[in-house]
Amino acid sequence: MKIVIISDTHGDLAALRKVFLIEQPADLWLHAGDVGAAPNEIWPFQGVKGNCDGMFPEFPFRKVYATPYGKLQIEHYPFYGTSAAHSLWDDGIRIFVHGHTHVRQNDIVGGVKTFCPGSLSYPEDNALGTYLVLTVSETAVDAKFKELAQ
Repeated sequence: MKIVIISDTHGDLAALRKVFLIEQPADLWLHAGDVGAAPNEIWPFQGVKGNCDGMFPEFPFRKVYATPYGKLQIEHYPFYGTSAAHSLWDDGIRIFVHGHTHVRQNDIVGGVKTFCPGSLSYPEDNALGTYLVLTVSETAVDAKFKELAQ
């Protein structure tokens, strides 16, 4: 299963469309918030509400998807501490994706694979705009961060 994940585009629909053209086909297209555009403008990406998305009530605060590896939960804000990770684990979450920090993350916390794609439009980690491609099987999650030249 191929999952393409972007975050923190802040209305940069051109960058979002570039990622779509580069990465198709994919099984799931996700946006981890601070979209800055309406849900119909970011198709095929499915977004969650970031702190800058108050004018778009259609976005949920979090979503959960089934993957071959286990449930994937996406929301804008990162979680903090292993107790939060254990709570996710107890709920069957095996992959957690967030945005907000504008910094790429690939960690395992309390058994939960935790990712942030960085920011497609305003990266904070000395990179070009970044996004994440996950290849998910029943036994593994392969993560590849990619940069998008502006």
